[in-house]
Amino acid sequence: MGRLHYGDLYAKSFYMRGKVAELQGNKGRAIENYQRFLTLWKSADPGQSGVEDARKRLAGLKGK
Repeated sequence: MGRLHYGDLYAKSFYMRGKVAELQGNKGRAIENYQRFLTLWKSADPGQSGVEDARKRLAGLKGK
């Protein structure tokens, strides 16, 4: 029921988990969470909070 009624919060939780993992130095976990977030919001309207930042962070982590 939570994902159905609070889908935006559910998706954003993966973005926040990615940021936390990145701060903790857990590159693999950060990548997983950013990818999950972007997968969930693949059809998001342009300009949605966090989408561009997650893409940039993900690209940076994969490039390291």
